[in-house]
Amino acid sequence: MTAAPPYAEDLLPGIALDAAPDITVDEGIAAQYLAISGDQLRPALSAPLSRGLTGRAERLANPCLVIALSIGQSTVATGRVIANLRYDNLTLDRQVHVGETLRTVVTPLVAAWTSSGTARAKVLLDMRVTTSDDEPVARYQRLALLPVGDPGRMTAGTLPATAAPRPLGDYWQYVPREWANPAGHASRALAVGEPWADPLADTASSARELVRLTQNRAAAHRDARAGSGGARLVFGGHTVALAQASLSRLTPDLLTVLAWRSCDHLAPVYEDDLLTFETTVVAVEADERFRIADATVRATAHRPGADPVVVLEWCPVLLLTGGAL
Repeated sequence: MTAAPPYAEDLLPGIALDAAPDITVDEGIAAQYLAISGDQLRPALSAPLSRGLTGRAERLANPCLVIALSIGQSTVATGRVIANLRYDNLTLDRQVHVGETLRTVVTPLVAAWTSSGTARAKVLLDMRVTTSDDEPVARYQRLALLPVGDPGRMTAGTLPATAAPRPLGDYWQYVPREWANPAGHASRALAVGEPWADPLADTASSARELVRLTQNRAAAHRDARAGSGGARLVFGGHTVALAQASLSRLTPDLLTVLAWRSCDHLAPVYEDDLLTFETTVVAVEADERFRIADATVRATAHRPGADPVVVLEWCPVLLLTGGAL
């Protein structure tokens, strides 16, 4: 029998939860993710391009799919989630290839009361993602809003202050040393500081399918009775997937994502929302092989009879082909 999902007070700081089932990133999962996201990240689409970049026969797995699977696995802690608020300090210690297996271990760090009283709490969770051979894949923290079942059992603390931003140059360590700039893959100059509006809007569809694909246990994404205002919430990783798909269209020389500086879910997304995207490149550095860039992607939801609302601010660190700054 599966245990009921925990309330905020059930998550004990420093005590890791039992891990969700391991997931092998096979061709079927990659194909279904592509059908839902429409992502055009080229090394994840093209086996020859992936081999030229990585030197491995197995195709590169889309990094957003890797994190979506990990977030789904992390819902052993957040089956009762009211809202996912943000992700911080996400780094991909290694890139994943199709055929590898992922495991995510969740450790609660601290829970804090909300300003609305004792019915809900913000819980900071630490995520460690590895392969089935215990090779480190990713690290990040997740802030979730959870209900409190018994306020008397709640051990409340204080959420840590936001860390100072790391210099962009710190992220070169996450570029695989064996990777080579693929021949014939052109580089394009980036307009730093100028927002690019994606001319292609997209609709959040197949939300439940992505939830099931990623083994996401959050009731709010499956059951309208558990959602906001009687409606199912779209999984936050789905919104990020559509944002990265937009980024891949605007920057065709994007090779992968190395990190997420932050990811703020500013308002809920519902299935069939029409989303528009705007990307700003904040800074760029180059070495003899590649460029890395700070970017900010904002997503806005459009619904009939309502004003547009900004729902996402995602700040990835990008790896791009070498060449012009």
